[in-house]
Amino acid sequence: MSSIAAIFISPVKSLALARPTSVTVGPNGIVEDRRFHLVDAEGRLLTQRQIGRLVLVQARYTAESETLALQFPDGEHVDGPTDLGDAVSTVMWGRQVSGREVTGPWNEALSRFCGSTVRLVKSDNPGESFDEYPVSLLSQASIDNLAGRVNGGPEFDGRRFRPNFLLDGCSPHEEDTWLGDVIQIGTDLRVRLVARDPRCAITTLDPDTGERDFDTPRLLLTYRPSAPAPYFGVYGAVEITGTVSVGDGVELVQEHVR
Repeated sequence: MSSIAAIFISPVKSLALARPTSVTVGPNGIVEDRRFHLVDAEGRLLTQRQIGRLVLVQARYTAESETLALQFPDGEHVDGPTDLGDAVSTVMWGRQVSGREVTGPWNEALSRFCGSTVRLVKSDNPGESFDEYPVSLLSQASIDNLAGRVNGGPEFDGRRFRPNFLLDGCSPHEEDTWLGDVIQIGTDLRVRLVARDPRCAITTLDPDTGERDFDTPRLLLTYRPSAPAPYFGVYGAVEITGTVSVGDGVELVQEHVR
């Protein structure tokens, strides 16, 4: 049986990934994952696509006290309550995500780190700052298969692809065969796999440094040709909420008619 090898989350979209051992998954994905996002001076979404070194900033959010801590690589530490200011609407993959700008020391610290104006935004509703769908999955077997196609390249860490759930016990790209099906993770969570995950320039970045070190999309296209982007992993929509822990089984429970 397939199982959960790792769970990746980030309270602030595009910052460093944390690896919790257990998470609660609601209708919009992992609770408090990517609850915050960044925008530039013009109010446009800001991610590692524009500033790769954002991955060097570690974030920790406590929902109960609504406090956020940011740890910068130079040792600067900023934390406190996430008091809210002006309303903000951010275009995110063709949809509008409403939120409020977070007041306090965040913007100054992030702007100084990035060398340009950055504003921290908290979405009005949890889980709204995902890319296209609330849950993303990728198997370690698919990553190993990719790594076997290049000599002398980087070691492909799962964090490079930033999935919510990294799977063990699969054959390469087995997750692709589940499109349209429902999987159960652990005892409660059920997710319908709805789309393949298109890969962008973020996969060219070293997940430890944020520096470009390998043209991953080009390699993917050599054996998975597609337009406009190579696909790697799958997206899912939550049908039944639940709690997931590392080691939980992943089981196909409902297959669509092919």
